[in-house]
Amino acid sequence: MTTGKFSARDWIDCLAAALPKLAVVQQRYLDPHPSFPLLALDPLLGGDHSDRVFPLDDLRILYQRARHCEGTAEGRDFEPLLAELNPVRHIVNAHPTVAAVASPLIGRDEFSIRILGSGGHTCTTDLIAGLMARADEHSRDRYRAAARELNAFLAPSSEEVSASVLGGLDSGCDAVLFYGPTLNERIEVADGMALLPFDKVRNFVEESFVHQLAPPFSGVHGWQSVGAAVRSFRWKPMFGPAHGSGLDEPAPRVLGSFSREPRLFLELLAVSHGAPVLCLAELVGCIDRSGGRLLGREYRGPGFYRGSPARRFDGSEPMPEANPKAIAEARKAYKDRESERFGKYEPVLARLSEALARDGRFAFDDRILDVAIALERMYELDGSELSHKIRTRVAWFLGMDAESRVRELTAAVPSIRSTHSRHSSPRQRRRIAISTSHPTEVAMIPRACSPLPPLSRRSSTGAYSKPCGAS
Repeated sequence: MTTGKFSARDWIDCLAAALPKLAVVQQRYLDPHPSFPLLALDPLLGGDHSDRVFPLDDLRILYQRARHCEGTAEGRDFEPLLAELNPVRHIVNAHPTVAAVASPLIGRDEFSIRILGSGGHTCTTDLIAGLMARADEHSRDRYRAAARELNAFLAPSSEEVSASVLGGLDSGCDAVLFYGPTLNERIEVADGMALLPFDKVRNFVEESFVHQLAPPFSGVHGWQSVGAAVRSFRWKPMFGPAHGSGLDEPAPRVLGSFSREPRLFLELLAVSHGAPVLCLAELVGCIDRSGGRLLGREYRGPGFYRGSPARRFDGSEPMPEANPKAIAEARKAYKDRESERFGKYEPVLARLSEALARDGRFAFDDRILDVAIALERMYELDGSELSHKIRTRVAWFLGMDAESRVRELTAAVPSIRSTHSRHSSPRQRRRIAISTSHPTEVAMIPRACSPLPPLSRRSSTGAYSKPCGAS
């Protein structure tokens, strides 16, 4: 590069010419080779990398070791590498953003990089390793494309950077991972929140992370039943001196109200489908992994809040596909979430969604109790003639087209609950339960008796027969 005013085009051209030469030389240091045992026997740098896209961390360590050994007897082994690495260092350091924050000491390239309020020390060689990793992901004009993207990240915040340059590398999201109805496409919910199948969030979440949380065999089907409720945002790295004061940047992201919103919609989704929806984890500050790798970060883990345990489900069979009508019903109710009426129904929805997710030895008993409690909260009942009042109000609520068997089961719930909550023997509880209903039929009750219908369509009048809050 020539001295004078900085030219981004010249900077990119110089990197595009120098990086391929470095890539050729460094390969002998990364591959196990009998003529160079120093790294071949190193467990950090040698070995099989077939399970990784690119050995980014290995390359970062290699560059750091070569720079550390420069000028020593051991450094003679690195002379071919340094002959190509140092020119690339000088090119990267010539960028105004790097030059403004890198250490003024000769040979010391340290500075700090922060992403979404967190980060730490880095150095020029880490950025070079990131360029190599990102170039490996491109299929055409690889090194020039990676250099162009790095320049876009390094550009001052006041400059407008074309979205086509970064191509989504600066995208991020807060997300709630869930196991539930199978999604085939992006589904817009409201207020910037959307549902995505797991395939659409792979760039933000490690598959190994999902493997720890989802049902054991759900990966057999390509995580079809794993999705995410996401809120997207854009991010930009902040650069500063290695030992300087705090950078002028926003505070670290927190989930805030987004923690409640997706969970609320997922409860609606469960009840509208009559199927379990399990919140696996809440993630804050997920960034595009390729963007992080370009900046020399192998993986920046997001803030993590564990959700409901899902390991009790085996996941051997994928969940049914999401029903468009059920999604529309849940979306319509969700948009009414700030109303007083919805506030009365929210505990009912939570109880019914949990009933659908019950599993294990006492799942049937627990489901009965959940439904009974939900019904008593859903309807304004006093302490007498509960079965008669529930039968009358459910008949109005479900309408004449509802299956009579479901109405009968719903009316019988108070009696079953009473039996199951007392200290009667397991044999007696089982006998009464079998004589009254079948677990499959009981599973229909949460959907049939959910408060979604009056939330998503006009309710009738009548003080005696309406659910609480209906109007």
